[in-house]
Amino acid sequence: MGGKILEKSNKIKKNVKISFNSDKTEAYMTVIYQDNSENLRDKNPPELISEYEIKGYLDDFGIKYGVLQSAIEYIENNKEVNKVLIAKGKKPKPPIEDRLKILFDNNKKVEIDENIAKIDYRSINNITSVKENEILAEIIIGEDGVNGINVFSEVIPSKPKKIVEFKPGQGCKLTDNKFISTSAGKPNFNKTSVWVEPIYTLNADVNLASGNINFPANVEVKGKVTDGMKVFCGNSLFIRDGAFNSVIKANNTSKIDGNIVGSTVEIGGIHLIIQEKINLLTNLKDKIESILSNVEYLKNNNLINEDVSDGMIIRLLVESKYKDLPKLCIKIISIATKDYRKSEIIDVVKHKLLGTSITNINKIKELEDIIEKINSELIELEEESKNTTDLTMEYGQESEIKVAGNILINGKGLFTSHLYAKDNIKFTNKSSVCRGGHLKAGTGIDAAIVGNESGVVTRLEVEKNGEIKVDIAYQNTIFIVGNVKYILDKASKNVHAYLDKDGSIIVDKLLL
Repeated sequence: MGGKILEKSNKIKKNVKISFNSDKTEAYMTVIYQDNSENLRDKNPPELISEYEIKGYLDDFGIKYGVLQSAIEYIENNKEVNKVLIAKGKKPKPPIEDRLKILFDNNKKVEIDENIAKIDYRSINNITSVKENEILAEIIIGEDGVNGINVFSEVIPSKPKKIVEFKPGQGCKLTDNKFISTSAGKPNFNKTSVWVEPIYTLNADVNLASGNINFPANVEVKGKVTDGMKVFCGNSLFIRDGAFNSVIKANNTSKIDGNIVGSTVEIGGIHLIIQEKINLLTNLKDKIESILSNVEYLKNNNLINEDVSDGMIIRLLVESKYKDLPKLCIKIISIATKDYRKSEIIDVVKHKLLGTSITNINKIKELEDIIEKINSELIELEEESKNTTDLTMEYGQESEIKVAGNILINGKGLFTSHLYAKDNIKFTNKSSVCRGGHLKAGTGIDAAIVGNESGVVTRLEVEKNGEIKVDIAYQNTIFIVGNVKYILDKASKNVHAYLDKDGSIIVDKLLL
């Protein structure tokens, strides 16, 4: 701050002061006019400070930069001048640091609309998750600071931005300043990194408080899944204390300890769909081959008039002997809606086999072409179904369990449950009991004790190349190999069921 007094002959003094802000980027002028005449009646109006005087005063203080002409004009034309901004420099611009812009919601909250009459609180899921190949964050490039200049034309130095090294963590890659997930899971971040945790762990029960779980990677539940709840897992699942009246789905090998009661369990995801499609197409192929055999038999043995066309014979056979063909076709169309791949067979089923469209077949060659297309698709499906997913469990009661691999039962066993395994169902505990229900496997069933002394009906089924082995089986246990059925009439031990070369069922056993 500075001051200077200008005195004129008319005894009017001009007290001029200059003040500055802290970094000298702003200068302020104050002018106070003081009348020292003895005779107030004789005083003249004060002569205001001139532009020449103002600039001279600025020069005396070394103020060279950012002088405001508009301020000078104001000061020379106004008697009241109090801290008028006379010069303005440039403040230094601070650096803008590089930073991460997070593109996922890491504090996911579900807002409840109170106007909705009915809210399904089970469906509320606060888990933040991402799938593979999602953009999780972006590096926003900052700028170095810019120097300033004060009213004395002196440089005010700024600072460069900090050098920050951004690195991707597990489950992430950094491409073109973007963090991209390389696996599904729970995303997380700090100031310099982003990563994807491959597992979600719930240290409690799955209930109304937690909401349903829908997570694209691994899930661990350190409690139980309670009534009405759902767990959908994109990879492997572990449940410590069982599942009760719930829905459980996982895409990869899983384990459920404790009891599975009144629940639906599906392990395998798309592989289950592929296997079901394989089974349906194989069934369709068998039926079409059977129709062809019947047509050839009728024609070769002159059981049909020569003027009856192949198309007419085929229609008559479907209407009389293969009445379940339309239902099979509907199932094939239905399963196709769950599969992301395009299937040529679906068009064939719709336009040549379903309902009245059978009339579009006129020649045996057309059925042979359909079989060829089925075989081609089956080869592709079989290749995709080689990856198996297993389930290890302890006990199941009144539940539906499907697995695209093996089911291993290491606890008490099963009660009136329906199980399907693409490969094997194996009871690893020699005291395990399977009582009631229906077990179906592609390759084999290996059980300890099946049924009970009162003769509860229990069905054990494998494909035609499979086999069934049971340590002890009670009466009314039904063995099915391929489509051939055998009902055990007396309690037996060391039971072994399989198909003979001629297609008949063989059941080796010893009476209990």
